[in-house]
Amino acid sequence: MGRRRNMTRSDLDSAEILEAYDYLSPLSPDRWAWEFLRRNEEFRRDAACVNAEDISEKTAPCVDVRLLRPRTDQTLSERWGLIFMPDPERDAYHADAVWNRLAFPHQVEVNCRPRALDQRCELWDRSIPICDITHITDMMGREYLLVRRNGVVVQLCCTGISLLGLEPVKMRLTISDVDGYDHRVKLQKAAFDIYGDGPHPPGPVWTKTTEVLRNCVITLDGLEQGMSHKEIAIVLYGSKRVEEDWGGSSMKHAIHYLVKKGQGLRDGGFRKELLGSDLAPAGPHCA
Repeated sequence: MGRRRNMTRSDLDSAEILEAYDYLSPLSPDRWAWEFLRRNEEFRRDAACVNAEDISEKTAPCVDVRLLRPRTDQTLSERWGLIFMPDPERDAYHADAVWNRLAFPHQVEVNCRPRALDQRCELWDRSIPICDITHITDMMGREYLLVRRNGVVVQLCCTGISLLGLEPVKMRLTISDVDGYDHRVKLQKAAFDIYGDGPHPPGPVWTKTTEVLRNCVITLDGLEQGMSHKEIAIVLYGSKRVEEDWGGSSMKHAIHYLVKKGQGLRDGGFRKELLGSDLAPAGPHCA
């Protein structure tokens, strides 16, 4: 759950370094956004100002669901588009990183409506036995769910009646407007991956996009540990290939691209590219 693997000069060619980042493979774009944000030093300074006691944590009385709610205004977290400040030392699967609607406008929505006692809520009944569920309420009373299973995390935005009331609830996936319709449908389809019952692949499955994102994360971690561009290339491509290709310009350009892209995503580019938002950081921050 740590922030990064410590990469020493003696083991740069070790497969264990890349394997330490395998957890990134199944992440959705909003979880990738967290991976870049938690590497932002200004964000980490803000996070260090937050008292963990500012967040109330309980367990639901009837089911094994964590209940989180801020006790105080969350000025610093709102600056970053978050409901409250997660721990930046926790990775994207374990961190309670909940994006607000301004930061993550096209998140998956569930509408909660009254349910008759003889009705079932298929979405809830299917989730409870196999998923780890965290319920979050913000300072305005808006409700969210983080649903975790098999390395996948889905953030759900709840509308309608409260899930915490005495009235039985039926949840339905909804799309509330036509803005970004195709993207919302894509997110809904991806969310259902959490219920997959098929055999798990023996290792991580990387797309062209996720492999680039992983390499950006590794590059940022390498730079923070004082590694040179060539040493980062050895981690990503192996020493044999680097010795063969480093004399040319192609591999050097590839590392330079990863540096610029990774830094851009870390320093705010994740908002547009990974969350689909134009939200920019604003407001006071911790001195």
